[in-house]
Amino acid sequence: MHRSLHLTPRRAAAIIALIISAAPLATAAQAQTRIAAGMVAHGPPQWPQYIAEEFGWFKADNIELDLITVGGGGAQQLAGGNLNIAHSGFPDFARASLQGAPVKIIINDLVASPYAVFAKPSIRSIGELKGKLISIGGVKDITLIYMKAFLASAGLAPGDVDFVYAKAAGDRFSALVSGGVDATILNPPTYFKATSAGFSNLGDIEPHSKNIPFTVWAANSEWAAKNRAALVAFAKSYKRGVRWLYDPANKDAAVGILVKHAKQDRNDTIQAYDYLIARLQLFGLDGGVPDAAYERMADGLVDLGDMRRPVPPKSVIFDGSFVQEASHNR
Repeated sequence: MHRSLHLTPRRAAAIIALIISAAPLATAAQAQTRIAAGMVAHGPPQWPQYIAEEFGWFKADNIELDLITVGGGGAQQLAGGNLNIAHSGFPDFARASLQGAPVKIIINDLVASPYAVFAKPSIRSIGELKGKLISIGGVKDITLIYMKAFLASAGLAPGDVDFVYAKAAGDRFSALVSGGVDATILNPPTYFKATSAGFSNLGDIEPHSKNIPFTVWAANSEWAAKNRAALVAFAKSYKRGVRWLYDPANKDAAVGILVKHAKQDRNDTIQAYDYLIARLQLFGLDGGVPDAAYERMADGLVDLGDMRRPVPPKSVIFDGSFVQEASHNR
């Protein structure tokens, strides 16, 4: 038997008050976490993030990702708390961690070199770079580690060439076009622009630098501790984006997404997909740093003077808990 519920004015007022007081709690539970994410420049390295944005995965996880172009200043701004996460070559963040900054690498995304070395048309071999002026990313940049391995394949040492520095590949390409440098290290889309312009392709870096990661995502550790769920969701979207990107059936859509978000030429983007995704499979599916990769990373850091032997454990620069937890939350 059902009894009707008689609402007295006092009881009705109490129920209304309860509903009103619960509304802010529901809103707070659904509130988005804004992630200030620094990057060197828009382009293929952010492909998984563009995919997640395009398909609404961040929104579904209550994340608002704000991609901010910071050039080579990502590690410094991350350490200072001006950014929550940042993307760049691994030495930038490892150096900050080793100096005691609240910074840890959280995702190893591009697991090998995407570069080739291009030179003036008159230069036809690696050995001919001796005495020449070469533009790389920085005095302690991942591109220096790559270039050392590349030069060594022809019996050359860093002291056999002269270096100038520009963090963004677009700036290095411009220096090559203007004649300001004899050679430089380029990745897509400048890789293909240099090819079309008739510059000498002296070869890919990847065969000379096995197991040396290119770029990583790092987080401000203090912010990460307070926003763990958001970072796990970010790592989950990265893994999901890479799996989607590697499905050949998604090539046309992937090209369209990069063209839209990075404002890149469509033909350059098709070539970038063929080179980075289909050929090199550059994005790591796991997001972790295997022990073999850490050994090569440590070798590079020792060579740059940022780490001493015996090298510290991997946990000093890398917190793998976010990608591990993301694997459980698929």
